[in-house]
Amino acid sequence: MARQLLVDGIIYFFYQSPAMKKFFWLTQVAFFCCCATRAQQAGETADSVTGLRQDLKEATRAVFVNFSGNVRDYNKVWLQWKVDSAEDGDYFVIERATDGDQFETIGVLRKTGENNYYELTDIAPPNGTDNYRIKYTGQGGRVIYSKAIQMSLSGAVSFKFYPNPVDKLLIIRTEHRVEIQVTDAIGAIRLSKHLQPGIQVINLSSLERGMYILRVADKESNRITSSKLLKN
Repeated sequence: MARQLLVDGIIYFFYQSPAMKKFFWLTQVAFFCCCATRAQQAGETADSVTGLRQDLKEATRAVFVNFSGNVRDYNKVWLQWKVDSAEDGDYFVIERATDGDQFETIGVLRKTGENNYYELTDIAPPNGTDNYRIKYTGQGGRVIYSKAIQMSLSGAVSFKFYPNPVDKLLIIRTEHRVEIQVTDAIGAIRLSKHLQPGIQVINLSSLERGMYILRVADKESNRITSSKLLKN
């Protein structure tokens, strides 16, 4: 009972004493001020991060006006880009990734004079999906990356021919549009044809006996293959 009376007395003093009431309200005001300050700081931090991301995006746009690529000349990737806000001595490092985000350097170009247009050809890209990007290195060590672009290259040419050795008629089966060339031992073209998908028969009776090279260029996969062809 004595303990309960003591507790009741403390509670009564806390809520009835003018000094304690003043202390209580000052504590509450300080608490709410602290919360408001932290919320403002958090908002300023978020705004700073958003602003930094926007600045980086604008900087990338200022350097790389355009970056694109296409497959040409049968299994070669041609990259081209225009730049702005670059100075003499700046570098463009061309990078390629064939496995996720593991990029490797395949070429380096230097900014020279008033030239704002650049290009580079990847002459040996791996089969499958390849990602390309440009790493810009400016004065003072400033580094900016372009967007990454994706290029797809198919595998081997879908093409079969028989018989080999051949007497007169060569049977060709292809799933894509192809261009075939038969060249002799010194590289002279002895026959050239454009073929549609399907099975076709080519008359080789005009060729002399000997060894030839059958070159097939696949129009859809941008691949070239060569095989030896023996004429009886």
